[in-house]
Amino acid sequence: MLLATTLILLIVVATAIRRFRFWKKQGLKLQESGYLPPAPSRLGRAIFRLLSRLAVFLMVGPVKVIGRNNATGYRGRLIIVPNHTFQMDFTVISRAVPLDFRYMAATKELLGFRGLMGALTGAFGVDAKATGGAESAVAASVKVLTQRYDSRLLLFPQGKLIEDNVLRPEDFKTGAVRILRRTAELIDRQPAALLPVAIRYKRDPADASWFHRLVMKLGWKRFRRAFKQANYGVVAVIGEPIAVESLPENAREATEIMRTRIQALLEQANRN
Repeated sequence: MLLATTLILLIVVATAIRRFRFWKKQGLKLQESGYLPPAPSRLGRAIFRLLSRLAVFLMVGPVKVIGRNNATGYRGRLIIVPNHTFQMDFTVISRAVPLDFRYMAATKELLGFRGLMGALTGAFGVDAKATGGAESAVAASVKVLTQRYDSRLLLFPQGKLIEDNVLRPEDFKTGAVRILRRTAELIDRQPAALLPVAIRYKRDPADASWFHRLVMKLGWKRFRRAFKQANYGVVAVIGEPIAVESLPENAREATEIMRTRIQALLEQANRN
């Protein structure tokens, strides 16, 4: 009995070491713009959800979600397109949108241990400044979306943090629309859409959770401003999917439609 238990333990440890080395190697490859690691396992998806929940609890606070059924009720491929105002936005999306998804991140945000965790949880890197970097990221995105009927991809169309949360037309890139269109060409009229989401963080200490009130009492201001801003909750509004066939041919015009939808959702978030 002892021998069998020991053998089982050794097998488990050996498997864990082998998987760690595999994902570490995949994490290093994320410095190549557009490199697409294998899809995350159930364990990887569970780790992502757990870490997102923990990050939101520590750094954001309570999450109020409006329109969740707009995400759960859609049957087809989705590109989730939120505004981008805080470094931890992707964890808020994980909490607000009850779907598994892969996500794009800047290669500079996927160094070291973050690269390992990114590969494990479904990330792939983009370096728009590298030669062919943006186009390779588009190709990887299309590959993600064409793999399954219910594939989902998180992409921040502004491509950078906009800390004042003003949705300026010039800040929105056409990448999401181009990815959606290229995907549609390959899936023979199967459903595909953009899923607009607006995020508004609460900055009034009166909205603080019990945990953040405790943190303030203890004077841990540096902890609360680890990402340059202190949040006391967040409102996320999920809009109706924008079907690819409803968008105009011109990528810039289609992107503007997406932006105005997110703007309307943000105004709704501001009222809640």
